Amino acid sequence: MNVYNLQGLAQALNGQAVGDITLPVTGACEPQDAAGSLLAIATSQPYVECLALGQARIALLAEGTDWQSLNLLGAVLVPRPRFAMAGLSQALDDRWRSGPSGIHPQACVEPGALIGAGARIGAFCHIGAGVVLGENAWLDSHVTLADGCVIGPEATLMAGVRIGAGVRIGARFIAQPGAVIGADGFSFVTPERSAIENVRETLGDRKGAKPQSYARIHSLGSVMIGDDVELGANSCIDRGTICDTQIGDGCKFDNLAQIGHNVKIGKNCMICAQVGIAGSSVLGNNVVLGGQTGVSDNLFIGDNAITGGATKVLSNIPAGRVMLGYPAMKMEAQLEVYKNLRRLPRVLKDLSRLKKSLSDPDNSP
Repeated sequence: MNVYNLQGLAQALNGQAVGDITLPVTGACEPQDAAGSLLAIATSQPYVECLALGQARIALLAEGTDWQSLNLLGAVLVPRPRFAMAGLSQALDDRWRSGPSGIHPQACVEPGALIGAGARIGAFCHIGAGVVLGENAWLDSHVTLADGCVIGPEATLMAGVRIGAGVRIGARFIAQPGAVIGADGFSFVTPERSAIENVRETLGDRKGAKPQSYARIHSLGSVMIGDDVELGANSCIDRGTICDTQIGDGCKFDNLAQIGHNVKIGKNCMICAQVGIAGSSVLGNNVVLGGQTGVSDNLFIGDNAITGGATKVLSNIPAGRVMLGYPAMKMEAQLEVYKNLRRLPRVLKDLSRLKKSLSDPDNSP
């Protein structure tokens, strides 16, 4: 267990320790559950009010909070509590990268693999020929690194992560359990022009295309991922058909995200749970895709664009635009459409009453 005192924790969070700064901190909890050396997280007024429900002695508080009036023995005051939670959770997480460095006797490392100093390879991992694993990388059990892939230093790969052949990943990469990088893209073709192609071109007409079997288009490209990227549990990034699928520095992916072949994603994008991006679409920098957003293929989404949850993107989005709905439209327009839809029964009722009054003047209101 990681143990700090208030002074040490404040330094780690760029905050200010007040009161008895030598008090130990062994964990964190909600205010009503706090007692002893557990730090109460009371960074907004509703949580501050909950301190009276527990036995908190120490707390994390927003800068400017009157901690002395809360019957605390000490506190850490921070200017931006939400940001401080990142450092606090890291400091107190005793699960993170646990276990000694070295190669577990039940791991398999093929000849020609290069393992950086300080790396840890867990049980039942398989490291293919020609793999380059950076310094201080940490692999949990059942991780597979296929031939020729390159993983940068300080990587953290949780249980069951699969990295395909030739994939290149930068420094400080994090992959949650079950993530797969470098599987083949979903790319198939028919001997003759298919119903799918005709429907897409005509927006509905099959043009008499006959049913056919599908032939696989193999993925000859790979995946290239920058530095400081995080991939959620059971998320997948497919390899490119000819060129590489590319993910920029600092991107964060939630669980169950699906990134299709040939997709290019810029820097510091946030891709939330159950997002699907179809093949060959391009995202700029600092794009945020809300949960269950779907992006059709061969589209462009500009820098700083944001989509709300369950948005379906069927056309290009310019930089800075905030989108919502199916099909995606400006968020304010979509909300107005929704309001009008809610009003529709009343409008129809009024219209029916008006029609009746016009057809029967004696019954006019």
